[in-house]
Amino acid sequence: MRRIIFISGLVIVAAVAGLVAGLLLASGSGNKSAGWAGTGSTSAPPSVSAGNAMAVKTTPKRKILYYWDPMVGPSSISPKPGISSMGMALIPVYATQSRTATAGEVRVDPAMVQNMGIQTAPVTLGTLVHPVRVVGYLLTPAPGRYSITIRASGWIGKLFATTNGTRVKKGAKLFTLYSPAILAAEEELIAAQKSLLAARKIADSSAVGDTRELVRSVELRLYYLAVGWPQIKKIERTLKPAAYITFYSPMDGVLTDIKVHQKSQITAGMTAMRVDSLSTVWLDAYVYENQLPWIHTGQHVAARIAAFPGHTFDGKIIFIDAFENPQNHTTAVRIELPNAGNELRPGMYALADIHTTPFKHAILIPRRAVINSGTGEVTFVEISHGHFDPVQVRTGLSGGTGMRHVLQVLSGVGPGQKVVTSGQFMIDVESQLNEIKSRFMPRMPTTAAAPPPNNAIPASSDAQKNSPGGSTAGATKPAAMLKGMKMPATKQ
Repeated sequence: MRRIIFISGLVIVAAVAGLVAGLLLASGSGNKSAGWAGTGSTSAPPSVSAGNAMAVKTTPKRKILYYWDPMVGPSSISPKPGISSMGMALIPVYATQSRTATAGEVRVDPAMVQNMGIQTAPVTLGTLVHPVRVVGYLLTPAPGRYSITIRASGWIGKLFATTNGTRVKKGAKLFTLYSPAILAAEEELIAAQKSLLAARKIADSSAVGDTRELVRSVELRLYYLAVGWPQIKKIERTLKPAAYITFYSPMDGVLTDIKVHQKSQITAGMTAMRVDSLSTVWLDAYVYENQLPWIHTGQHVAARIAAFPGHTFDGKIIFIDAFENPQNHTTAVRIELPNAGNELRPGMYALADIHTTPFKHAILIPRRAVINSGTGEVTFVEISHGHFDPVQVRTGLSGGTGMRHVLQVLSGVGPGQKVVTSGQFMIDVESQLNEIKSRFMPRMPTTAAAPPPNNAIPASSDAQKNSPGGSTAGATKPAAMLKGMKMPATKQ
């Protein structure tokens, strides 16, 4: 009886132990299946029950775009899992639920926008003003230069003008000249004048007309020999020749380029000296290529001279050179400045501001918002807070309104949009990285159906032995890798 009771107790204990062991095994299997479903592994479990298959179908999965090692960079991008050159497992990158991102598009955590110092400014429609500042030197105007040229050979008698730079008034004596050719013409004039007087006495109208024509002819000859009309009339009135003819200044100006001396010989065609009028002066300035579109004749200019601080001289552009200096790529612009007080002197250095014509209805963007990529110009447009998109722009003229320098935009962005003006270089680095990623990213199918649960193939024991760390090589391929992708090669 005791033996029967003892055996019955053992049976009950064994039954309880079996029940507990079954419960433990069932709990372990469920945990294993849940652990597989919670990981980001792309391999299927060795076996999937019918109940768990329904759970897999209803669990939302994120599509894996590619794998990479952030520490290595874009060179580690791969369409399948593996090990990077640094020995680290490649990390999967999942597709976002938002719209498809374009190449180079950047998303910044709103908390990092302030830390990165990212600032934006609106694209505006307004008037483009560009003050052009030039430098140059004052010159003597060409129309104000008068050369005293000798038209008959002779000798200088007395020289009144002896020093270059001397200011002279109109009609001031310059020098006297003895010339045999001029003296002979004076004698002819005296003879013709005497004949005219004789014809008038006898009242011979025919003789008066002929002698008058002769007198007029000799007068013109003396005039073309640079003898002034007052001296010609004096000879006719006194009937006495002048051995030395006096030359006078034709205008107010400054003596320059004096080439004669007292009692020196001079030949016909030689320039004795020059008188320069400085009632107006020229300012020859030089502008660069990008400033030429703003410049045209007739524009007003305000010039400043170091010798007259706080004072400006107003002038206007009268000439723009048709040729460019190939050495410094500048073009000469000539400005005419009035000089009634003779304050301005040729050779002075001047700064000038050209009042250019504004461009109205121009799309304006801050200059610092544009990045020159070498082959084009790029700006980052703010789509939403923390979301930026690179845009190719084509810019025109540059200008400035106050201290804010702006560019004219011909295409790419429009009024109302916001562009990044600070921190765009950090965004540009991330944008280029995203663009490189998009080039290496595999072309994934737009929709991928989950594999049927009954087709799951359990991994063989040999594959598990050859795979380090329990690799799932040989298991069912994930849905994302069924089309256009290869499984990673198993390392032996």
